[in-house]
Amino acid sequence: MILDLISRPSDIKKLTLSELVSLCSELRSEIIRITSTNGGHLGSNLGTVELIVAAHYVFNCPTDRFVFDVGHQAYAHKLLTGRRDLMEKLRTSDGASGFPDPLESECDAFIAGHASTSISASIGIAKARDLKNRLLVTNSSESDLMEGDPARRTGVYSNVHEDLSTGSTKQKTDCGEFGKKSEAFKVISILGDGAMSGGMIYEALNNIAYIKDFIVILNDNQMSISESVGAMRRYLSKLLMSRKSLTLRKNFRRFLDSMPRNLATSIESLVKRSLIVVKGSNIFEEFGLQYIGPVDGHNIAELIEVFKNVRDIANYKPVLLHIITRKGMGYTAAENDSTKMHGVDHDKSRRYSDVFGKKIVELARADEKIVCITAAMKNGCGLREFADLFPERFFDVGIAEEHAVTFAAGLAKEGLKPFICIYSTFLQRAIDQIYHDVSLQNLPVRFIVDKAGLPGHDGKTHAGIYDISLLQNFDNIHIFSPGSRGDLEELLDVMAGEISYPCVLRFPKAESFEVLHDEIVQGTCTLIISCGDLLRNILEAIEMIDNGDSPTVWNLKILKPFDFELFYKLAENHERILVFEEGVFGGLSNIISEGLIKDNKIELLCKMKFYNVDKNPVKPSSRSEQLKNCHLSPREIKEILQG
Repeated sequence: MILDLISRPSDIKKLTLSELVSLCSELRSEIIRITSTNGGHLGSNLGTVELIVAAHYVFNCPTDRFVFDVGHQAYAHKLLTGRRDLMEKLRTSDGASGFPDPLESECDAFIAGHASTSISASIGIAKARDLKNRLLVTNSSESDLMEGDPARRTGVYSNVHEDLSTGSTKQKTDCGEFGKKSEAFKVISILGDGAMSGGMIYEALNNIAYIKDFIVILNDNQMSISESVGAMRRYLSKLLMSRKSLTLRKNFRRFLDSMPRNLATSIESLVKRSLIVVKGSNIFEEFGLQYIGPVDGHNIAELIEVFKNVRDIANYKPVLLHIITRKGMGYTAAENDSTKMHGVDHDKSRRYSDVFGKKIVELARADEKIVCITAAMKNGCGLREFADLFPERFFDVGIAEEHAVTFAAGLAKEGLKPFICIYSTFLQRAIDQIYHDVSLQNLPVRFIVDKAGLPGHDGKTHAGIYDISLLQNFDNIHIFSPGSRGDLEELLDVMAGEISYPCVLRFPKAESFEVLHDEIVQGTCTLIISCGDLLRNILEAIEMIDNGDSPTVWNLKILKPFDFELFYKLAENHERILVFEEGVFGGLSNIISEGLIKDNKIELLCKMKFYNVDKNPVKPSSRSEQLKNCHLSPREIKEILQG
């Protein structure tokens, strides 16, 4: 296998064109094999194989910085950068992460688990490079001045910088090693077209003009951003990319530089207007990028030639290269159903999101004011059936969580019943909107927080362990956490009613717990407060205890507002109180502790103990393994009860 010859990106440059084609085929087979065993993102990675091979052939990673957006298209990149052994254990605690991570390899310039971040990060990297190089020039100039001044040579003025134009002096910052070595590298942002639906991309584009050695590769596998994609566009793209065109541009720039500024500006404006008449303009050019494309993303020879030209153009201005790829390329099943084959998941159990999806359809049939909103997670959040049955009441806003929340607030303001469905990890991106646009106005927006708790094989970038600690600080928000399927359906009935407050219903990425369980099962000595789906582990732990001394179990479905009146009654009759929560300390633990302090019941804390998820980044593994590591698995809970 040619892939066996690749241990670092520079090895790719030694290959012939035919060998590169074979390498692409081998990479696809490897990705299919690995994901069929370990799960992971399939379709998106099959679509970027030629793109990544060509990029490594032309550019110099890790010297040139590769910044992915989002990282589920980077498997080929990992296989080509010395991580084949780690990829064999993809999405496990001792294997490769499913997303780029600088802690895993220097070839990953930036972490990439959330979308629409790459251009902002890349601008920061490029600006840092340019600033360090400018400081190097400044420091070199100062060194030249110091050579002729004995006082400067002895360091008398070592912390003083003199402005030679004004004669004034100011304190000079000690930069240490910063700015000591010239840095010359390209910054390459590789983003999928889905990331273009996130507003952060456009905030970044608004700051991208005039940055040299900066390239944005737009991997478009769903739609064409520009409508003019026929023969004329292909011809103009080749013309813009040709070396003759590049030489013409260089000569034209030199010509303009030799003229008075006002005249040069007028001529340049006239030429640009003339070109627009021929080829039109697009949003990227208005932001200051040189737009090139669309280009066939599966023609390795063409991609290499294009990348070489783009590399040269980027010496003068930022470039956006628009590449057309096919999601699932090379695997018929993935090509025919790119949505279904976006990822491979071996867990076929009925999850809480499935229960939610069925129940929300039932509620929507009975109440036409119910609408659903999601941020590019229709299938993941269980909304496919709702979207098919009620298309006019379903809104997928793309990767735009901030907009989704404020949009939902507007719907609620006018009397509708919006259910906004977002993964816990992505809800973090909209905390300000939840506070300012929802909470301050006390609008009854219903938040369905999916994948809340430990993230399983997705790892630290998708951890849903912070939502309770973040949201419990907003006074009027109610927080629900069902312990079973029945709890979930019951709480959804409440949320679909005429409520007058914002509320959050959270559940994990797990098989729905089918057991029927009373809110309180009376026992002796120990009071257990069970938060959400941990109820199943607590009940299993109790069954494992042989001595028959069963604790009282409080299946706490409503975390906030917390029922302190009931809590005080229960606390009186128990020697110790254990609280189990699948989230970091500061969530339910803080709700209870803060209430006890306000009620002057702080002595109760002396017989309480809280068991939470550790704040350290979560390594990818099964959810059950992660629960074990946090002392929240049945066996660990049993040991706690017997301790």
